[in-house]
Amino acid sequence: MTREASLTPTDIRLLGALARTANVVRASRSLGIGRDRAVYRLRRMRRLYGAPVTEAARGGRSGGRTRLTALGRQLLDRASGSRPGANRWSGPFHRGPPATVELGAGRRLEVAFRAPDGARVTVEVDPDAWVLARRPAELSARNAVRAVVASVRRRRDGTAIVTVRWGPDPVRAEVTVGSLGRLGIARGRPVIFYAKAVAVRRVPTRGSPRS
Repeated sequence: MTREASLTPTDIRLLGALARTANVVRASRSLGIGRDRAVYRLRRMRRLYGAPVTEAARGGRSGGRTRLTALGRQLLDRASGSRPGANRWSGPFHRGPPATVELGAGRRLEVAFRAPDGARVTVEVDPDAWVLARRPAELSARNAVRAVVASVRRRRDGTAIVTVRWGPDPVRAEVTVGSLGRLGIARGRPVIFYAKAVAVRRVPTRGSPRS
């Protein structure tokens, strides 16, 4: 396993959140994870790469900041492009509220980033960022894709890729094989893919700001 492969989607989103907020508590809240989990991920990256990915600065009105080091920014820049297997769409951004990206055919995704109103943007959602359910659930996720399972592909590592058709596009989600049985997920059955707005990642293009 390479070092790049060991950087998880959660690690990347955490680095991105810290680049925007420079505060571990606020960054972890924006991702829907606890501070302790965020600190664990940062320590894991330090062990993995042999150097810290953040540095703390005390003082000031805010009482201190947690900034990305040069290594942290390098890792974020390297990972900010398209990743293999990610679900990708393009469409015009509307600042709302809520902020959304219109995908056509009545489809839209709520997002947590900012862009000029009407600007065409490209977004991605990692397969492991979706939460699956067989019926409507009370979740904090703002995006819900209701569809019928088109295929289920089991993998040797104990995970499975569940694919549905959403308009003209396939959407892929990654779950454990055990979840397939617990949820009763199978080809031809209805399913709901849920994703938080922060899980919808803007793909940087030349001349555009990073999400």
